[in-house]
Amino acid sequence: MKRIIITGIRGGVGATTIAANLIQALKLNDERVHIIDVRPENLMRFHFAMDLSVQDGWAKRWLNGESWKNAAYMSPDSLSFIPYGGLTLDERFAFEQKLMSTSQGLLDIFSIQPELENMWQIILLPTVHELNEHYDELLASADMVLCVVKPDIQNYAYIQQNVSFCRFVERYQPYYLINGYQPQSDNSVDLSLVLKYELDKQCLPMFLHFDTAVPDACSQLNLVLNYAPHSQISQGINELSFWLLTHFSAKEVEGK
Repeated sequence: MKRIIITGIRGGVGATTIAANLIQALKLNDERVHIIDVRPENLMRFHFAMDLSVQDGWAKRWLNGESWKNAAYMSPDSLSFIPYGGLTLDERFAFEQKLMSTSQGLLDIFSIQPELENMWQIILLPTVHELNEHYDELLASADMVLCVVKPDIQNYAYIQQNVSFCRFVERYQPYYLINGYQPQSDNSVDLSLVLKYELDKQCLPMFLHFDTAVPDACSQLNLVLNYAPHSQISQGINELSFWLLTHFSAKEVEGK
């Protein structure tokens, strides 16, 4: 199994959109893949046409002593998606208390299992500053940790001075993906190049463009790859998928 963990350096950088559409891009390449939303906001459902009245999810199942796999939802496009679920305030408190009693935090919930051996597993985590000790073992289990960054001054300043980000980098050596690139903006172009230079080899070679097709697709409860397959963001996500396939194929060859 290839476990890819995706997070955002801050809120609003597009990590949820990228994660949701990435599984469609991988599926189009005949890969077996599923995605788990570990964000309590429970918003990834907008990309998979999940009825907003449904509150089921892996967090509720785990509270009831069930496996996260029992919360799997199949989208109209036959994509396997595991929502976080909608918890009441009492359930959130119970969840936190139960999580504190685990020995490996979220890894106790999402342990690597033999039946998933030939699959890609995409896990969407909260933003970097929200990642406490309960996420450490899960992050350490990943084949790749991918951090989404937006080329603006707030994200750049965060990279330079935030202690949570420094801890995150030291522990997990993440790869970085620049999203929201706007070639018509001198500021966006300049900061993209600065980030590319400073993050060096850990920065993926593609820029994902800012694209109005994303909110349009989301409002239609659809993936942008389906809603606007020829858009710039769709082309970028397909490029990301191809890069991941190539990256892990090369690693497998090196390991032989």
